[in-house]
Amino acid sequence: MNSTDKKLVEDILRGGSARQKAIKEIYLWQDLRGKVISFVRQNSGNEADGQDVYQEGIIVLDRNIRENKYRGDSTLSLYLFASCRFVWMNQLRKNQRLNLEADATAMDSPTEETPEFTFIAKEKRAILKQLLSQLGEKCQKILEMWQLSYSMTEIATAMNLKNEKMARKSKYRCQQALMKIVKSREGWQDDLR
Repeated sequence: MNSTDKKLVEDILRGGSARQKAIKEIYLWQDLRGKVISFVRQNSGNEADGQDVYQEGIIVLDRNIRENKYRGDSTLSLYLFASCRFVWMNQLRKNQRLNLEADATAMDSPTEETPEFTFIAKEKRAILKQLLSQLGEKCQKILEMWQLSYSMTEIATAMNLKNEKMARKSKYRCQQALMKIVKSREGWQDDLR
C-alpha cells in the first residue's frame, strides 16, 4: 500500500471530518470514475448507471475499510474498481432474475384471480382430496409429506420406515395407487388438468 492510500485508510478509520475529506478525495478520482463508467457502458449500462455504481463502490470501500475487510493487498483504486465491478455485475444478475420471474409469472398465471379461477381451483382440490381419501392413511400421509417437500429421511422417520430407500419405494407405490384410482374414474384426469 502506498503512502497516499495509507493516509486515506487512516483518515477513514479516524472518522469525522477526516473520513469525509478522504471519501471526497476518492470521489474526485476522475480517471477511475471514467474507467468504471466505461466498464458499465460496455456491460449493458449507461453513464448514469456508471455514476451510481461508482458512488456505490465508494460506499462499499468505506464500509470494508471500517470493518477491517480491506487488507491493503492492492491499491485503493484497484480495490475500488473491483468493488464497482462486483456491484454492477450483481445488479445485472438481479435485474435478469427479476425480469425472468416477471416473465414466468405473467405466463404461468392469470393477471387477476377471477371468480371462475377460484371456483376451478377449489373444485380441483376437492377432487384430489376425494381421490386421496381412497388411499390408505399411510399413503395419504406419505404423499402429503412429500408434497410439502419433506426429505425421504424425514418421511422414513415419521412413518417408522427402515430407511430413506424404503420411504422412496413407499412414495412410489402410493403414487402408483393414486394413478390407478385416477385412471379407473372416467373423466377425472381431465378434471385435474
